[in-house]
This record gives sequence, structure tokens and C-alpha cells, in this order.
Amino acid sequence: MAKDSGSDSTSVKRERKIADKCLRCAALSAQQAKTLHDSNGDGCWDSKVCPSRRSYIRNRDRRNQARRRKRYAELQTLEVKHTELPQITYAVLMVYREPGDSPVHAIAAEVWQDQEKIAQVPAVHCCQMLPSQVHLYIQKLLELLKQNYGIKKFASLVRLDPYQCSIEGCFLHPKVG
Repeated sequence: MAKDSGSDSTSVKRERKIADKCLRCAALSAQQAKTLHDSNGDGCWDSKVCPSRRSYIRNRDRRNQARRRKRYAELQTLEVKHTELPQITYAVLMVYREPGDSPVHAIAAEVWQDQEKIAQVPAVHCCQMLPSQVHLYIQKLLELLKQNYGIKKFASLVRLDPYQCSIEGCFLHPKVG
């Protein structure tokens, strides 16, 4: 079955490449272009086509820019009102540990409501804990968050370098003096 190429409504309009010769000709004055390309020149000048083609080539960037500006101006700008959004309460688990498969140095948590921190669970050293004890501590932390704020799981986990440990008297921060 042969397909009629002329009736294809899904065809994509392709921009044809403008010949280099026409690009150079459009940069010339009309008189220079006629002299160079008429019957005394290389013979490609067509008085029915060339003037409008040269005008199109010279002005296409300006016309395309105006077209883009018009399309952009017609776009609607939608604004979401923050007051219409429900307040979101979430928790972030902060884990102080080295990159890779290294032991957990300390754990802390923060509770946020939208963009405001409303509660903080201070960091606890985990250096002496077994992995199962660390998991148990996190489960107890989640139970506490569920009772107080209705939070069932952490929204995100943030890994921090152990040298940023916020516990006062941490062995990674030796006292000076």
C-alpha cells in the first residue's frame, strides 16, 4: 500500500537552509546584488524572487525575535498563593558519619513546619552503640515524632561530617588550653 505523502497531516514543518550565496547577496546593496548576479554576472538574479528573499534574509532575525516576544507576552503567569497550601510538618534525620560504609558517630533530628524549624532532638553519640541499637533508637525517635506531630517517617536524611558534631564535649573537639 503506497502512502500519499501530500496528505500527511502529521508532517513536521522543516526550516530550509538558506544558501550561502543568498546570505552573502543579502548583505550587499540592491544595486551591487543586481550587478553581481544579473545576466552580465553569474546569471542567478530573478527579479520576481530575489528582492523579497533578500528582504526576508536581512530581517528574519528581527521578525523572529518579535514573534518570540509576542508569544511570550501571550503566556499566562500563574501564581500559587502560599496561604492556600496546607501546612506541612516533616522531620529530617541528621546522621553524623564519614562517607562510605563507616560507623555512625551521632544522630539528631529536626522537625519543620513549612520553612520554620519548630522542634529539635539534640544529637546523641552512637559510637558505643551496635547497629541494632542505632536502629532501635531511630524507631523510638519516630514513635516520639508520631505521638507529638503525627510524623510516621523522616522526609529526608542529611549526612553530616562527624567533625561538625554539635554535642558539647565531643571527643572530636578537644579542649584547647
